[in-house]
Amino acid sequence: MSIWKRPASAELMQAFHKDSAVDRLGIEFLEVGDDFVRGRVPVDERTKQPYGILHGGVSVVLAETLV
Repeated sequence: MSIWKRPASAELMQAFHKDSAVDRLGIEFLEVGDDFVRGRVPVDERTKQPYGILHGGVSVVLAETLV
C-alpha cells in the first residue's frame, strides 16, 4: 500500500522543492518507493559548521524533508 496521495517520484519531488531551502542546501531526492523516500545532502561550504562537520540544523532539514 502506498503512502502517497498523489503520484510521487524523485524527479517530481526535486521539482517541487525548486527555489527552496532544500534546493539551496543541495538536498537531492534519490529514490521514492511505495512507503519510503531516500535522499542525500552534501557536506560542503553551504552545510558545514565552522568546525567542518555537518550542521545539526541541516540534519533536521534533511530529516523533515524526507519524512
